[in-house]
Amino acid sequence: TRLSARYFRKEFTSESTIKRAVLYISGLGLYKLYINGKEIGDQELSPTPTDYTKSIKYNTFDVTRNIQKKTNTLGVVLGNGRFFTMRPKGVKHFGFPKMIMQLEIEYADGNKQTVISDTTWKVTADGPIRANNEFDGEEYDANKEMPGWNKNGFNADNWLQAEQTDSPGGALKAQINPNIRVMEIIKPVAITEPEPGKYILDMGQNMVGRLKIRTNGKKDDCVTLRFAETLKPDETLYLDNIREAEVTDKYTLKGASGESWEPVFTYHGFRYVEITGYPGKPSLKDFEGKVLYDEMETTGTFETSNPVLNQIYKNAYWGIRSNYRGMPTDCPQRDERMGWLGDRATGSLGESFVFNNNNLYAKWLDDIEESQRESGSIPDVAPNYWAIYNDDVTWPAAYLIIANMLYNQYNNIEPIRKHYDSMKK
Repeated sequence: TRLSARYFRKEFTSESTIKRAVLYISGLGLYKLYINGKEIGDQELSPTPTDYTKSIKYNTFDVTRNIQKKTNTLGVVLGNGRFFTMRPKGVKHFGFPKMIMQLEIEYADGNKQTVISDTTWKVTADGPIRANNEFDGEEYDANKEMPGWNKNGFNADNWLQAEQTDSPGGALKAQINPNIRVMEIIKPVAITEPEPGKYILDMGQNMVGRLKIRTNGKKDDCVTLRFAETLKPDETLYLDNIREAEVTDKYTLKGASGESWEPVFTYHGFRYVEITGYPGKPSLKDFEGKVLYDEMETTGTFETSNPVLNQIYKNAYWGIRSNYRGMPTDCPQRDERMGWLGDRATGSLGESFVFNNNNLYAKWLDDIEESQRESGSIPDVAPNYWAIYNDDVTWPAAYLIIANMLYNQYNNIEPIRKHYDSMKK
């Protein structure tokens, strides 16, 4: 499926000295938030994924220092995420991207002001993010950029008026688990040219995240990036394991000097990147890998005198964190990326010796209960973007096992109390 990003803006005035300002937002499927042109927060691919007919998570920001006297502008970009389905068949679909936002301002004189998402906002889908899809990648046309769109005074006369829309049905709840963030920067180690004009970038490490590029070229030059975990014997990408995912990012240049770009509403599992359409000959300094996963502390390490054991641990470390995506997924690269219960039933315990995964797994137990049928049946996937119910306890046993892990590892008994009635079903 292809759908461009939605750009929203709203100007408002603030007249007095501000004591405190707090902003609450849920942008579905994914959002980027700006005030007066400045991005708010360092979260990525947020909010956390859920079954949006059951629960919708919102994020909270202290924006006291971002609100200025007199005119201010709020800007929001919406990506598709898990809300607007990655595939027309087989994956649960919730509708077109939408948002709810509330800004509460408290003034020094005791007065209060509330700014909400309503029909006074302006919106356009004719911005530079032409397509975004978790499986297929992101396409960006720099010629469609709208300088100043999220700042005061921008002329939005040709934008549409925002329309009020229904909620997808889920209860609006504060998000407790941290969002995905850029957790590490990776520099590439090699570039080869197996065919004229086709370059293969080697990051030196199988990673999950995105690639930032720098380039100079003519207007309408298009750089295409395709991602893979390994290569064929002829040193081109091996993509058989990717199945139907297109795993392709595209950047169309505007012809300015020193252009740089990175996608914001997709991610890839990869070590190698095929680069075509790049103006001139690329060099290592033109690229930077950004590792994305749920913000959490690394609490354990493992090292021995045996290099084989050390490599096994390193592979496990990268594989585990690569699949922390607001839910523990089975894979980060092909057209699946689902929260399969059986994959983490006992694995969550081993992970807890390396990562502080308490908040992530406590949230995932909420997803599991929200996916439970009245009969007590638990699905094999949660959130249940794939509705697979086998009415057994083989993989659904993760519900009990992980709750027990949280108690034993973190002394967190709350998930057991919270989900006990559900578990008894």
